[in-house]
Amino acid sequence: MVIELEPLAGGRRAEQVFEQLRARILSGELGAGERLPNERDLAGALGVNRASVREAVKRLEFLELVAVVHGQGTFVRPLEGSSSLQLIEWLLRDPRKVTPELMRQLLAFRRDVTLRVVELAATARDDAQLARARALLAREGEEGADPQRALAIDLEWNRLLGEATGNLMYQLLSNLFTKLVAQLGPLYYNRERDWRRSHETHAEMLAAIEARDPHRARAVLGRMLAYSDAAILAFVERMTAEGRIGPAAAGGRL
Repeated sequence: MVIELEPLAGGRRAEQVFEQLRARILSGELGAGERLPNERDLAGALGVNRASVREAVKRLEFLELVAVVHGQGTFVRPLEGSSSLQLIEWLLRDPRKVTPELMRQLLAFRRDVTLRVVELAATARDDAQLARARALLAREGEEGADPQRALAIDLEWNRLLGEATGNLMYQLLSNLFTKLVAQLGPLYYNRERDWRRSHETHAEMLAAIEARDPHRARAVLGRMLAYSDAAILAFVERMTAEGRIGPAAAGGRL
């Protein structure tokens, strides 16, 4: 198979090789089971030395995107075989991969994790975290009508809830969702968003956390997620119909 590669110039060569190959794997241009060109051919096509190619392939192997088979070559692995959560973020960087189905799967995963996060936060939070949450709520009341400021405040809410769980694993997952919310911001944080509803729901959630009531906190967040998920999916459907995302979209970032 002939793979169209773009010669690289300047910068960190190994990083650029890695990003170009990773993009082709995630886009499906390099499908599962396909063999990469050998190290020498890749280096020649990209205009880099073989050490840069070797380092890039090692990173792909670490992320379980490729398998190096001694004596046979390097083969693309199925995406579903990887255990790297970072792939979620990378998938969303390519507009061609962002489809309504992918978003439904992502939002369902986020729902399951964040509902548990808020339960833990309600039981494990401390007074300092409560004080920060109250300050965030006050800021939202003053600045929430501005989409960019509302997004920044929501990102802080996400980080704070993850921290308040007292569980490093949930905190790391919350950090991932914080990055995804930042990336998906244009799909939801705009003038059409009902920021007052968000502010009122945050106030309800804070009251439940203050009362150490995990069941009520979960119920409040469940309503919030149902509302935001529906809004995000509506934007995704609209952008798909317009050809801005999905297989028919041009390359680049969302």
